[in-house]
Amino acid sequence: MFRLSESPSHLLRRTEQFASDIFLKSGGDGVTLRQTVLLAAIAEAEGASQSDLVRATGIDRSTLAEMMARMEKKGFIARQAARDDGRAKSVKLTAPGRAKLAETLPAVRQVDAQLISALPKNKRQSFRSTLTALAVAAEKAHDDELAEVKRVKKEKKLLKAGRSRKRKKRRKRS
Repeated sequence: MFRLSESPSHLLRRTEQFASDIFLKSGGDGVTLRQTVLLAAIAEAEGASQSDLVRATGIDRSTLAEMMARMEKKGFIARQAARDDGRAKSVKLTAPGRAKLAETLPAVRQVDAQLISALPKNKRQSFRSTLTALAVAAEKAHDDELAEVKRVKKEKKLLKAGRSRKRKKRRKRS
């Protein structure tokens, strides 16, 4: 029998909601915990692409794009074409973005402290290690998925090129 109380995915979701609630009560004024995480990721890697930020935060591409649009509208971030790839966007914090991050970091620290303090002392390091292992596994799964998408695209491109060559040969014969 399936029990929510024993489901790791459900328990992680409940924990995430607990963290978000603590953040809101601790002064996360005007931004969410996820938006603060995104601001922190941008601060750690100024000029990162949106793809880099997807990997750093674990936020899916479409959600991240929506968040970025809202944050750009609020004046917290600025996007411009990346130097090495005109299709990619390089992201930087603006002065208001840096101020908002500085304003919300105490709330993030409060979230972390309350989450950890909810555990028995002898379980805290194990909890951090487990979360790190899960995050590493998520990154690997993301990287594997990207590699598979690239492989399929390359395969389709080669197939298309092969069909094009065959058509050219047939035209030459006719």
